[in-house]
Amino acid sequence: MKKNSLFKIILIMLLLVVILSYFVPNRNAEIAYTGLGDVFINGVQSFYYFFDTALFVIVLGGFYGVLNKTAAYKKLLDTIVTKVKPNSKKFVFVTLVVFALITSLTGITMPLLVFVPLVLSIILLLGYDKLVALSSTIGGIIIGFIGGIFVTFRDPNSYYSVVYTTFEEFTGAEKLANLFPKIFLLFAGCALLIYYINKHIKNVEEKKVKYNLSKPDLKISEVKEDYKNIKTLPLIIVLALVLILLILGLVPWSSLFGLDIFNDFHTWLTGLSISGFALFPNIISANFTAFGEWATLGNYLMVIIVLLLAIIVIKFIGKIKFDEMIEGFVEGAKKILPVALMMILAYTVLICCYNNGFMENLIAKASDSMGSLNLAMASLFTVIGSITNVDLYYTTIGIFTPIVNVITDESMFQVLALAFQTLNGLVMLIGPTSLILIFGLTYLDVSYPTWLKYIWRFILELFILIFVVLIIVSLI
Repeated sequence: MKKNSLFKIILIMLLLVVILSYFVPNRNAEIAYTGLGDVFINGVQSFYYFFDTALFVIVLGGFYGVLNKTAAYKKLLDTIVTKVKPNSKKFVFVTLVVFALITSLTGITMPLLVFVPLVLSIILLLGYDKLVALSSTIGGIIIGFIGGIFVTFRDPNSYYSVVYTTFEEFTGAEKLANLFPKIFLLFAGCALLIYYINKHIKNVEEKKVKYNLSKPDLKISEVKEDYKNIKTLPLIIVLALVLILLILGLVPWSSLFGLDIFNDFHTWLTGLSISGFALFPNIISANFTAFGEWATLGNYLMVIIVLLLAIIVIKFIGKIKFDEMIEGFVEGAKKILPVALMMILAYTVLICCYNNGFMENLIAKASDSMGSLNLAMASLFTVIGSITNVDLYYTTIGIFTPIVNVITDESMFQVLALAFQTLNGLVMLIGPTSLILIFGLTYLDVSYPTWLKYIWRFILELFILIFVVLIIVSLI
């Protein structure tokens, strides 16, 4: 297995972005060189702007480090593995579909990583290799994004308030204009990935693969106590509450569905006072937002707070000492630190590309030469831009917005919205700067070339499927 392959590939991409700045005019149609000092500054900026992402990953590692110190977590894993062992393959496939459905119906992607290490552990303990574990968890989330019914992003046109919108609404099309194509891609993508996972499992069983990725490094503490005295229900409740809070907090209920119940409740709660003393703002926080508005504080700030509170609860229900909790947190954070650093490097590519803006210039030049962008060129720019601009908000600003602005045929907007979402998701499955893929590959120590060898046929067939759907939608 090639060491640090992903790190080297991202560095090569960063170098290519720097070289392009010497030959391709920026968004102002001027050559603006990106010097080595600028790369360093952009790296510092990426850490500054996306610090919450890195901190989320580190806290997530600490969260599982604490879990690994609890007997209840080990028993929970063993209990699940024992119960699903007779139908282990079915468990893998159901896991994929569940992750895909949650993502499609909520639009949540990166925060679902909270539950990925748990499921990875179960799948590895069932005897499957890391590629099966990755494709059924990370792959499931990304398929859910590709067929995401309610995928939203922050509208860059909302200057004075934070508004989340779908790609269809952003172009002026109906919110659910692509409902049926997305449902089809959701289930077709799941079925196709299940087929490839099943095929890989058979190849492993028949020893047709040349690499061994089956040995898990889970760092799960041994349980010496009698299992009968260990209760897992409190831990299950904590994990379930974390999932519920993430969905309630991160789905933009007001922007997406017009539901103001959580905003109204938040207004009532923060207005409670005794003799003019506001209870919630002064005792808890004046900065906590309503459910559905968590992203306005930063993508992951409230998720971090939920994880830290969950750690404290787990400390008490797991009856672990304070020193053990700190030790577990540090161990988990150290293990996952390379993931956070790799993500910062991917963000550096984004900052270098976005600050220069040469992609915007290329889109404008292509539109001028062709009269207007067609679907094929728009798709090509979407793929390239999704690799360099790894954050959905910046991909929208730097790629999707310029594409929409040069399209004069409004009848193309519906298919453009579908193309951008599906192809952006496709890049998330294979792009070396894909944050969610970086998490999976680095966390499980799977080399990028190994992943490519495993997934490329699926990517090709899924691309063909997406292309056919886009053609059909464009003709309707």
